[in-house]
Amino acid sequence: MRVVAVTDETRAIYNNLAQAYEAEFSKLTQKQPLENGVFELDTNLDEAHVTGFICYVSGIPAGIAAVCSNASDDNEIAEFYIVPFYRKAKLGTQFAHALWHQRPGQWTIKQIAGANYATYFWLNAIDDLPCENLIEDQYEDDYWGIVTRQRFVCKG
Repeated sequence: MRVVAVTDETRAIYNNLAQAYEAEFSKLTQKQPLENGVFELDTNLDEAHVTGFICYVSGIPAGIAAVCSNASDDNEIAEFYIVPFYRKAKLGTQFAHALWHQRPGQWTIKQIAGANYATYFWLNAIDDLPCENLIEDQYEDDYWGIVTRQRFVCKG
């Protein structure tokens, strides 16, 4: 597995996988594609505090993540997607751990209502590292409404 930050040259790859992510979650988010068949993305990689990442397996893009950093040690996973072909092989956990090692400090992850499988994944990934000071709660997100949220510290 290789994790790289999105560049101008790899933005199209990120955007392609982001469309698959949006389609998969559309039942929960109630989002429809636009008239051109493309989903509007919730996270804008052009914002200074957002970094996109692509996870490659044997040169093939297998997943994406978008990380928002409000300070050098305060990070939030805003988007995270593993292509279904690569799931169940712990690739998602390895990808998450790579991100946490890359940016030690406080982390926040949120799951929208109905994404119980995502909550299960994140709790297992956090437990596998392990991280410190895990707090899980229900949180009123300005954009998504009530979400399940995990906050923890990873030392990298």
